[in-house]
Amino acid sequence: MNLGPESETVEHKKSTSELKKGLISVSAILNKHGHGTLYFGVENNGTVIGQEIGADTARDISRGMYELIEPSPYYSVEVLDDGGKEYIKVSFEGDNVPYSADGRYYLRMSDEDRKMTRDTLINLVMSVSDGSGWERMSTEHTNEDADEELLITYFKMGQDSGRINERYDRDSFLSKTGLSVNGYLTNAGHLLLSKRRPVRLNLALFAGDDKVTFLDRRNFDGNILECIKEAEMFILKNIRWKAEFSGFRRVDVPEIPVGAIREIVINSFAHARYRNISTEHAIDITPGSIEIYNPGRLLPKIVPEDYLRGDKRSEPTNPTIAEFMLRCNLIEKYGTGFRKTITLCNENDVFYDYYNGEQGFTFEFLRDPLYVNDNTSILKGSELEVYELMKKDDKITAESIGSRIGRDPRTVFRHIDGLKEKGLVRREGNVRTGRWVVSPVAYRLNRVPKNKRKEN
Repeated sequence: MNLGPESETVEHKKSTSELKKGLISVSAILNKHGHGTLYFGVENNGTVIGQEIGADTARDISRGMYELIEPSPYYSVEVLDDGGKEYIKVSFEGDNVPYSADGRYYLRMSDEDRKMTRDTLINLVMSVSDGSGWERMSTEHTNEDADEELLITYFKMGQDSGRINERYDRDSFLSKTGLSVNGYLTNAGHLLLSKRRPVRLNLALFAGDDKVTFLDRRNFDGNILECIKEAEMFILKNIRWKAEFSGFRRVDVPEIPVGAIREIVINSFAHARYRNISTEHAIDITPGSIEIYNPGRLLPKIVPEDYLRGDKRSEPTNPTIAEFMLRCNLIEKYGTGFRKTITLCNENDVFYDYYNGEQGFTFEFLRDPLYVNDNTSILKGSELEVYELMKKDDKITAESIGSRIGRDPRTVFRHIDGLKEKGLVRREGNVRTGRWVVSPVAYRLNRVPKNKRKEN
């Protein structure tokens, strides 16, 4: 088996006799990317050759990680088997740069570990202190790897909003915004614009709230801007909409405000941790909820409502990525995403919840039962339009319904008879003074969202 060549985040060693060199690679990769993989029993080209693994092999690796690398990163050691050839996989991650190996500092460049100069080390420490250090580190990908068509689209959005007041020049703009250094994309530039698809988004639509049966499941790989668009499209495609009428104009209204969905999706990608081993985002849609997950966390003891009340100022997890989004008018200003989302939820009687877990943060929209389990789910076309108008106006006439939806009275009466047969409407009183009674929806949320309901 071949595991592929070495890279900026992957190192191969033939055996644990090269443990010290392997740990130097660990520190170099951590200083550049914050996560990576080290293999023992593997040739430089990725071919598994195996090695003898004794009772103390894994312990020796753990001791080396503890004694030689400072500060200690998170790591795991696995013994794997390839047709009788045993080899070792060491996965590691950490955010506490700079990392040293045996008292010296290294930086990963392509598949090599280079000892840091004094100036490089000072610049690394200073860049980390301002919160954007890792983002502004150069990658092995040149500016040619950026999706220029995508960049131009968002550049024009920034111009139209008045936030960008310069003529388009790819290399100049990438450099000024911290997305490129000396013709090479930084980590922020790579994540935002790379054609190499650096970010994964898992999309799932479930038949039930138990998340057992999939109706749709797929993975999407792209850059941050592509993933944001894909996430929005997936959610809007799979939520429920109902028809309301403003005069003679039909308006399709979503169960959750589009603005709230957009704010949370953008916020999710802006504040994720990208120096993690697992940087996969996820959208899970069930009949009762829409969950947006990212591998990041809110600060301890912080809740989204703090931003609504103005108690907390925004501290972007990824300042360079956030600044690009601000200039290109993807976000209005720092710290407004949660505020706008919660305000829209409150105004539209949408319940929400959120979870600040060990591995990531989840924001959850609880789906309105009047959309989710409403009788409208079994109605289509003009029959649904008739039903919605009768719900809105219990004294509306068939003639009035027909004029509003563009159908003749005979079609409307046929739909009314169908609604009666389904037990959804009935007439109470006489023709002149009576009213329509639309069947209520007998449904309640399966659970109450703790104390995270919309504010009253």
